[in-house]
Amino acid sequence: MPKPTSYRRDFLKGRAVQKSLENTTSSQQPTSSAKSPNQSEANSYLLHITRKAMACDFQVFLNAGEDEHATEAAVEALDIVEEVEDILSVYRSHSSASQLNQLGSQRAIPVHPVLLQLLKQAKQLWESTEGAFDVTSASLSKLWGFHQKEHNVPSPENLKQALSHTGSEHLIIHEDGSVEFDRPELQINLGSIGKGYALDRCHHHFVGHNLTNYLIHGGLSSVLAHGNRLNQTNTGKGWQIGLRHPLIPDQYLAHLWLHSHATGTSGDANQFFYHQGKRYGHVLDPRTGQPVENILSATAFCHTAAEADALATAFFVMGPEQTADYCQLHDHGFLIVEQGKQNRATILHMRGLGEDQIELIDPSAKLITYD
Repeated sequence: MPKPTSYRRDFLKGRAVQKSLENTTSSQQPTSSAKSPNQSEANSYLLHITRKAMACDFQVFLNAGEDEHATEAAVEALDIVEEVEDILSVYRSHSSASQLNQLGSQRAIPVHPVLLQLLKQAKQLWESTEGAFDVTSASLSKLWGFHQKEHNVPSPENLKQALSHTGSEHLIIHEDGSVEFDRPELQINLGSIGKGYALDRCHHHFVGHNLTNYLIHGGLSSVLAHGNRLNQTNTGKGWQIGLRHPLIPDQYLAHLWLHSHATGTSGDANQFFYHQGKRYGHVLDPRTGQPVENILSATAFCHTAAEADALATAFFVMGPEQTADYCQLHDHGFLIVEQGKQNRATILHMRGLGEDQIELIDPSAKLITYD
């Protein structure tokens, strides 16, 4: 791997991708909030449609007045998100994912084609990241108390037992489309890839309706952008988003421009606890069961939102050096924010972003770039 270069300049620090979109209004229902008195004026407004799904707000942004069928297409896309949730949610007893969790350790069972496709992709990512991404690690989060927010540091014995019930090598996918677990108590949870997959489905829906310019996100941490925001100063650069500072509330780390790309961000700024003076974050290394230390956030830049969603978690676990090697091999980009030595200081590791894709904000951040 090429030796990284380090320097200081205006830059960014980030936990969750936040909207940084001007001239918008919002609504809690999937209805248009844009004005369109004439074409030139309409292009300075955004059509904004939102709906709650997967325990977050899914939002669609389109250039107002650009396509007369945009609102209908956006509502239909959010319908697809709800359909995907009904298949993947482990919190709905009738879902295909829940049925697999209930019966998968007893026998091979047929699963919904959507779940089958996603499980195949998840297992491929588990293999390529050498276990840093693993959809079977939910029992570890439960052990640490992050699911119910009843935090505790598990004993070595309990941690060893939980690890024996995790690992995607025990997720068996048969050629006939059935799936089974070869370990008792194995469970899957698609929360780390499901939102991204839903965004990809929305994207394919928009392509089928000949829409070319849009930004969609799920809960701000998973974003997919296509084409351009019209009538902006930076014409042709895509859509502008913002990355929040992981240590300072209400401050941005950077503005980024996405054009036909997806991002996923993983961070533990809001989910952690202290025990005997030590901080424990909710992002766990599924190979050891231990919380990842020193990393504040990880953002992946990929061509699909499902990959970006999953790899953001993997990159958080892998750290900058391993992530740089991975991205060089797989042609992805990343931005990892690491804890600096001083209070609120950060070190930023970056690959795959051009100078015209980023507006650096924090002058105190140390930046390390990778070719």
